[in-house]
Amino acid sequence: MGTESGEGLKTPLAPLEEELGAKFQDFHGWLTPLYFSSISSEALAVRNSAGVFDVSHMGRLFIPAESVDKLGPLFTNNVESTKMGRMKYSFMLRDDGIIIDDVVSYGLQDGVLLVVNASAYDADVEWLREHRVNVQEITRDTAMIAVQGPKSPSLASSLGFRLGQWFSFEPIKGWERCWISGIVSRSGYTGEDGFEVIGSPQLVQEVYKKALALGASPAGLGARDVLRIEAGYTLSGAETSGRTPLDIGGGRFIKWEKDFIGKSAIEGKRERSLFGFVADQGIPRAGFVSELALITSGTFSPTLKKGIAIVVPENGAPPPGTPMTFTDPVTNRRISGKATTLPFVPWRYPMR
Repeated sequence: MGTESGEGLKTPLAPLEEELGAKFQDFHGWLTPLYFSSISSEALAVRNSAGVFDVSHMGRLFIPAESVDKLGPLFTNNVESTKMGRMKYSFMLRDDGIIIDDVVSYGLQDGVLLVVNASAYDADVEWLREHRVNVQEITRDTAMIAVQGPKSPSLASSLGFRLGQWFSFEPIKGWERCWISGIVSRSGYTGEDGFEVIGSPQLVQEVYKKALALGASPAGLGARDVLRIEAGYTLSGAETSGRTPLDIGGGRFIKWEKDFIGKSAIEGKRERSLFGFVADQGIPRAGFVSELALITSGTFSPTLKKGIAIVVPENGAPPPGTPMTFTDPVTNRRISGKATTLPFVPWRYPMR
């Protein structure tokens, strides 16, 4: 995130997280909590109750209304027509169809807010400005948290937040330049119900403290990664790296009726679906290979108490239950198990 920052940036919540005993890691230039107690216990807390994550490392870019139309050719989904109070997931592609980043847009009264991945932040800003989009970088002026888990709706109610349908949001203090005060969205990255808050550092700090006081557990990015793998969600730089949306089952986020950069490179290509792998024993890791597939994310699932992995197939996904063996190309260690469908853990957020 060199455009706004240098190495070792701390989020506005870092002092509080230090008091809570967080173990920090460097994540694309940000010092972020890896865990507080343990990765497994924090993941289970989210599955069974509620956890709160500091995700302020995510990039936040405001696009004013006069520049929103320029977003159209840059995204596979209709980001430029994101309605006020709604959110959209989309890909931004290179000319050859390779993913630059996957992005969530928020429709505001006076523009669009883009939430982008820290790993692709500089590339995103450069690409947008290269195409004459007026980009206002507000990451350092704001903070962002995610409260996730089956008890998160009751926490939201106790906090005085109104949660709408999935992938929608409400202002905390009105629409006008709303990011300065705050917005609360029904969204997340764990497969659980939950909400995310974006706003001024002071507001987000207060919500974080109150969520903890109401019973949410502090959780780090280690648990967030485990939970997103259990949910079968992709990670920028893992599943997306060097691939097109059709390589990872992302066709539903493409509006083929519109023109966008990279369309001609992927139009008419076969779509492949990601699939899961459950190990008989041991933990599969990213980079393990089989004859016709590559593991892009792997972990131990505390929910299933087994090693699991997200797999990109060379052709199509094998039928569930198909025996498979993957090899670590460095050590030649082999790990056997069976193919399965995604997600590993059923989604529990409210479907539209």
